Amino acid sequence: MKLSLRTKVSLVITAIIIVISGISTYLFTTAHSSSKEKGRIQRGAALSYALSAAASEGLLKEDLSLIKKASSLINADDVTLVQVYSNIWSIVDAYPFDQLKSPPHPDAMEHFQSSSTPFHVEHKDGYDFYTPIEFKASEKAPGITIGFVRLILSTHSIKQEIREAVAVYVLISAVITLIAIVSINILIGRLVVRPVMNLHRSVADFKNGVLDRETVPSPHAAVELKDLTREFNLLFRTLKDREEQLVASDRRIRSLFERVEHGIFRLDRSGAIIEANDRFRSLFGDAQELCEILLGDNTSPDCLRRAIEDSALHQDNKAVARNGVELMVSLSLYPEKDAMGTVVGFDGYVIDITEKKRLEERLVRAQKMEAIGTLAGGLAHDYNNLLTAILGYSSMLLKKLQAHEPFYKPVSIIHEAAKRGAELGRKILTVTRKEQREVKPLDLNEIVRTSLELLHRSLPKDIEIVTRLADGLPLTQADPSQLQQVIINLAVNARDAMPGGGKLVIETSLSGADVNGGPSTDARTGGMLKLSVADNGSGIDTETQARIFDPFFTTKDIGKGTGLGLYIVHSIVHNHGGHINVYSEPSHGTQFTIYLPVIAPDAGTTTVPETTEVTGSGTILVIDDEPHVREMCRDMLGALGYTVLLAEDGPSGLQIYRADHRKIDLVILDMIMPKMGGPEVFTALKTIDPAAKVLLYSGYSNSSLDGIDELLKRGVAGFIQKPFSTEDISLAIKKALS
Repeated sequence: MKLSLRTKVSLVITAIIIVISGISTYLFTTAHSSSKEKGRIQRGAALSYALSAAASEGLLKEDLSLIKKASSLINADDVTLVQVYSNIWSIVDAYPFDQLKSPPHPDAMEHFQSSSTPFHVEHKDGYDFYTPIEFKASEKAPGITIGFVRLILSTHSIKQEIREAVAVYVLISAVITLIAIVSINILIGRLVVRPVMNLHRSVADFKNGVLDRETVPSPHAAVELKDLTREFNLLFRTLKDREEQLVASDRRIRSLFERVEHGIFRLDRSGAIIEANDRFRSLFGDAQELCEILLGDNTSPDCLRRAIEDSALHQDNKAVARNGVELMVSLSLYPEKDAMGTVVGFDGYVIDITEKKRLEERLVRAQKMEAIGTLAGGLAHDYNNLLTAILGYSSMLLKKLQAHEPFYKPVSIIHEAAKRGAELGRKILTVTRKEQREVKPLDLNEIVRTSLELLHRSLPKDIEIVTRLADGLPLTQADPSQLQQVIINLAVNARDAMPGGGKLVIETSLSGADVNGGPSTDARTGGMLKLSVADNGSGIDTETQARIFDPFFTTKDIGKGTGLGLYIVHSIVHNHGGHINVYSEPSHGTQFTIYLPVIAPDAGTTTVPETTEVTGSGTILVIDDEPHVREMCRDMLGALGYTVLLAEDGPSGLQIYRADHRKIDLVILDMIMPKMGGPEVFTALKTIDPAAKVLLYSGYSNSSLDGIDELLKRGVAGFIQKPFSTEDISLAIKKALS
């Protein structure tokens, strides 16, 4: 049975008061009884002495009636027996007389054998007093015991008196105790119990969350309880404020827990998922264990073990999404330990890095493609250096041979093959170079034909290429290399859509043509050229069509596509003021249509450059690290009438120029050389002679070389790309010397 505080306090106070009252009653009755007994002993001693004095006279005179003279003493209510004995304990007289033969108490007889002092013995009915009867011959003579007086006093009246006194005292004590109990309980209740109970209820309400205001202390409460109540109110306000802060903090943490883009989760020590946020569930559904998410049967236990050993785990891993798709995730796992250091669970999060990995793969592939492009550019440069000698010497041989001579045909074939090789080198450089757009008027059909030469070499033989080029198309203002890149990228995409072979159709036309197929006048002056690249491959669904021009978007497997091809196509077309459309149906092929603005007829007119050889005179210093090119330049320029000096590198060329710069009219300088490059040699030449005339050449095009524009501003007389013909070099020299 659970007792309340009031009941407990009341019981304790009542018990204490009752105990105190009982002890005080006991002490009072004991003291009162002791006092009465002492009075009775003193009375008995006094009466016994008086009787001894009276009996002394009677014994001496042998007058026994003397005992009767003390009748006032003998007749007292409490005197039950009086006896007079001789000194040998023979009875002399007694009152009442029927008790004459009552023997003395043995202890008394024994006592007076060795002592003459009075003696008394207590028994159940009273006290038995014995006093010696002495005789003195004179006042100064010692006393002689001549007998004994015995007096028995009854204690009945005393006991009755004591019982009555105890009864009265107990009654009074009980009344006082009851009053004290009631008064103290009331007082303690008002001063202590009630305030404590009020505070207890407030604490209970606060614990249960129903206390909404501070506790008001009782005006009658003790000072300490008022202070305690005030401290509780302070604690209540503090805890209330902290509770509100904790609730707000928990709300923010919960909001962050749910809104963060990472999948956050908690595990028990065996790897079972206890809690997870919405992002985690959106990725992995209702997975119950980490083993269900990570690929491999032993992956989850292994990562738990490693997290325990290393205090934390960070690794990239493969996982299975709720729809069964394989993801790449970044997993972080932290063990949670109790006070004893025992692992009780794990906290962790996962980040979906699938797209990041794909972007990294595409970036690596793009970097590889860039590296391949750089390598191809370097090879094309060396290729052009080799072709320079072949093309130069073959052109010189052709001038010396007649068509009917036996070596004319082989040399002619070598010359044409070298020209085609040179053109191929230029196309490779055009595709791989990094340059700003070289916008100029150009024929769209010519760009298509040039691109076809590369496509025939790169596309599989089971893909049929069909061209439908409209005649008489107006020119457009465009960069030829970038427009060529557009055609190649679209053709490569078509190839990938036809893995088993198919048909690739490339068409050009003029948007706004009349029914007969001829372009209208309005279209020629302000219309759009249309370039169409179509295939009969797998096609593209509607959802994918909405994203095909996004950068790095691809439907190909990782490592098989960068996702940049169509993005580059879209950017090039847009930068040229055109636009591109796509039409496709799954399993029915795809058609890309590009629209480019046309230019007015006069904007596309160009003067036909002069192609005849131009002879001359003067001294030319050729600085080139390729010996075949140097020798070819000596023979080619010598045939044109020039005196040619040769240098194999920059330092030797500067040495020759420093010695004979007044005789040297022109320096032909290769841009790419060991030890000293073309720009360094040019600067040194200008230092020797500020009026020095320098013609640059290289296996790279001028737009592919860094710093060529700056050199032209600083006084370079011109630039010619290898390989070159006699006509090209003669015209360049004439222009540089003029």
